[in-house]
Amino acid sequence: MDIHGKKLIALAGHDTFGKAFINVVNQEIADKKLFVIGININDEDFGFFIHNLADSKVETTIFMPEFQEMAAKHFGLEGFLLIAYKDGDKLSFITANEKTSIDDRTLLQLIQRIA
Repeated sequence: MDIHGKKLIALAGHDTFGKAFINVVNQEIADKKLFVIGININDEDFGFFIHNLADSKVETTIFMPEFQEMAAKHFGLEGFLLIAYKDGDKLSFITANEKTSIDDRTLLQLIQRIA
């Protein structure tokens, strides 16, 4: 789904809303009609969040390290889930073999993989 003509990308973690590096990344990807938002999730709400991922307005979700292993397990995947993205009527995934820190550089690299 588009929001103001841009595809929505969520960065899901404990403390992501309002992170300065998200603004930096949004400036870098503005010409690609993409927009990153931070979504703060606590451990108790993670199950609800991940269960409703396919039906959300978000096209792509990038998981912060604290949720990468839990997200992979939810979808029955090996390793750590970095990205879940809508691919037609289904979700597709990008995983890693180890927990991955997400900073502005890593976030840009991950977005380039799906953009």
